[in-house]
Parts: sequence; structure tokens; C-alpha cells
Amino acid sequence: MHSRRYSALARTLSGVLAAVLATSCSLTPSPETPEIVQGIEALPTFDGASERSTDESSRLGWWAAVGGDELGEYVDVLRKDSLVLAEARLQALQSRELTRQARSARLPSASASVDATSTRVPGPNENGIYTEDYTGSLAASFDTDVFGGLRASERAAQLNALAAELTYRATEQREIATLAKNWVSAATLQRRLDLANSIAESFRATYELTDQRYRAGSSSSSASDVQIALQNYDTARVDIPDLATQLATQLLAIDEQLVRLPGQTAAAFQGQFQPEYNAAALLGQPASLLANRPDVAAAELRYRAALEDVGAARANLYPALSLTAALTFQSETPSDLFDWGEHIGSLASALVQPVFQGGRLRSQVRLDQARAEELAAAFARTTLGAVIDVEIALANLAGLDEQRERLIAAVTSARISDDIAQSRYRQGLTSILAVLETQRGLNTAQQNLILIEQALLNAQIDLFLGLGGVWIN
Repeated sequence: MHSRRYSALARTLSGVLAAVLATSCSLTPSPETPEIVQGIEALPTFDGASERSTDESSRLGWWAAVGGDELGEYVDVLRKDSLVLAEARLQALQSRELTRQARSARLPSASASVDATSTRVPGPNENGIYTEDYTGSLAASFDTDVFGGLRASERAAQLNALAAELTYRATEQREIATLAKNWVSAATLQRRLDLANSIAESFRATYELTDQRYRAGSSSSSASDVQIALQNYDTARVDIPDLATQLATQLLAIDEQLVRLPGQTAAAFQGQFQPEYNAAALLGQPASLLANRPDVAAAELRYRAALEDVGAARANLYPALSLTAALTFQSETPSDLFDWGEHIGSLASALVQPVFQGGRLRSQVRLDQARAEELAAAFARTTLGAVIDVEIALANLAGLDEQRERLIAAVTSARISDDIAQSRYRQGLTSILAVLETQRGLNTAQQNLILIEQALLNAQIDLFLGLGGVWIN
């Protein structure tokens, strides 16, 4: 008898659910691609693409082309220990938990309770008569979500969780790029320090040769020549302490980024690299940025999530239908509490229609609509900014490439001039001023070449970052 009763109850519940789900609908607006994004998707190529490579394999571990195995080891440490990445990773985890909470709101909820009551009533003796009552209940409820508000909220949470994961990826790429630039800066400072010591040594040799000639009574050297040579030697040493300080500071910045104790990077720093300037890999079409740039993809997901919030807010304007089923058991003894002969079953539905909320619900719709429009603009801005990032990096690479070629020629020419002047000075055929002039010209050209190579590497890093780097698993 009881089984037939509950079979009928289950059939009734199933019928109500089927009717509700058949009439359910979604009030979420359809996404619209911003005009500037449509224009970018239609571009055949980047404006500064020229004849550059589109080999995707060159993106994998791109930092190896910058700093070799040493920088590769630093990147491994960064991904494992970075506090910045830990924060972004935990933010993504929080978003995933919010998705689980949004999903659970659409599922039926169930609860169970047991109550015991002891009551004293007057009786024939002074203690009276005590009676005990035990009540057990099982209840389940389900929000039918007729207008899809809960489903819209769940989709919004899912999209925001995906956006948080992509934001983590974008943060990872930025941190790797920052680390690469810090490493390039430290390696460049090491090269500049080595060059400064070499320049000082060159001026020292010139000073000693001039002094020896003067002391030997050579007519090609004078006290003024000795003083000029000494002045240039002293001047050449001025920048050495500052370069050493900058290098130490830069290595400490790497320590901080890798969560190391101060001085740990300096103890093993090599700073050896052979710059490679084939950085414009995987240009493809600008539309590929929508897939390759995690920040662009995240911006689009947040816009779509905001549209789902609009749908959820609209659904709150309409009636909400909930179903509740309950079983209640009563007994005077615990052992008979769940006796099927002592129970009450119920199935109820409730239809709730908002009547007056002081305009709050409609205001929430307008608020969410404005938020969606804001995020659509942010999506467009992020996409346009991504394309501009690539174009700027390409323009920098083109200009710096040309500068580097000219500086290489200038260094070669200055070295020849210096060799000639040094040779003629040793033979007593030219003055110390000519030697010092050619030395300064060579030193300036060498310093500028080092700085241009640093700028080229930074532009290469900017291009890889602008293209979305590589999404590491």
C-alpha cells in the first residue's frame, strides 16, 4: 500500500517537473562582437609583418633563444615558486569553487531531522507523569528555474572561472617576460661592466706607455700628454662602481621574483648569451590573437558572463516555482520512530511573483546591462591593444635591426681606426690626442652596440608576449 502511494507521489512529481522544464526559457541576450574586433578579425596580416616567419615551433620555450639554459632554469623556478603566480592560481581556484556553488543552486536540496520531546503532566504522585514524543522528518525541495535564472547564473560562473584561468595564464606570460627582461638587463650590465673594465685597462696601458716615453726623454711625449692620458684613465674608471651597483640591484630583483634569498642569483649568475634576432615568429593573421592572447580571450569570456548575469536578473522579474516533498514520522519510542505505519507524506508547490521591490529588481537588470556594455568595451579595447602591442614590437624590431647593422659597421671601422692610431703612436708618428680620440670613438660604438642589442632582445620579448607567448600546460 505504502509503495503504491509513493509511486503515485513520484509520478506526480515527475509530471510537474516535465511540465516545468518544457516551458522553461532563457532571457540571456545574444553576444554582439564589437565593431573594432570585427575589423581586426578581417585584417589579412599585421601592418609591420613584412616577410617574417610564421613558424609556430619557434614560440615553444622562446626564452631559450634569449638566455639559453640559464634563463630556462629561472623560468622553471618562477613557475614553481612565484608568489605572484600563486596569487593568480588561487584566484582561479576561488572562481572554480564559485562555479560549483552556482551549480548546486540548481540541484534539489534534501534535509533530515530528528526531534525528541519530554513532557511532564500532573499525575497521581508528586513526580507527575512524563511522556516522550519522537519526530523524524525527511524533506526535499527543488527550484524549477522556469525562466532560466539559475542556469544563467551557473553559466556566468563557468565563464568567469574560465576567464580567471586565462588570467592566470596571462599573468604567467607577463611574469616570464618580466623575468626575461630582468635577465637581459643583468646580462647587459655584466657586458657593460666587462667593457668598462676593458676600456679602463686600455686607457691605463696608454697612460703607462706615455709616462714611460716621457720619463725616457722621448720628444714624442710631454708632461701634458702624460696628464691627459692619466685624466682619461681616471675618467674611464668612474662608471665602474655604478655599473657594479646596478648589476647587484638587478640580480636582487631576480631574487625577489624567484622568491630566493638575497644574493642567491648573484652567486651563480652567468649572463652568457648569443643574441638571436629572428623574433617575429607566428605572426599569422591578427584574428589569431583572439585564440593566442589569454587576456583577450578572458575579456571576451567576462563580457559573455555579464550577459548571463543580465539573463539571471531578468528571470528574477518573473514568477518562481518551487516544489517541496516531505515525510514526517512520529513515535513515543525511538525504536518505532521510522515505522511506515506512522508517517505523513506531503508534496507542495509554491509560485512566488514579485509584486513590489521598490524598483530594485529592474534596477539590477539595468545595472547588469550597463556592466555588460562596459565589458564589451573592455573586450574591444583589449583586442585593439593586443594588435597595437604587436605592431609596436614589429616597428621597434625593424628600426633596431637597422641600427644594429649600422653599429656593427661603426664598431668595425672604429676598431680599424684605433689599431692604426695605436700603431702610429707606438712608432712616434702621431700624438696622444689622436690615440685617445680613436679610443673614445671605439668605446662609444661598443657601448651603443651593447645597448642596442639589449633593446632588440626586449623588443623580441615584447613581440612574443604580444603574440600570446606559449600556453604552458
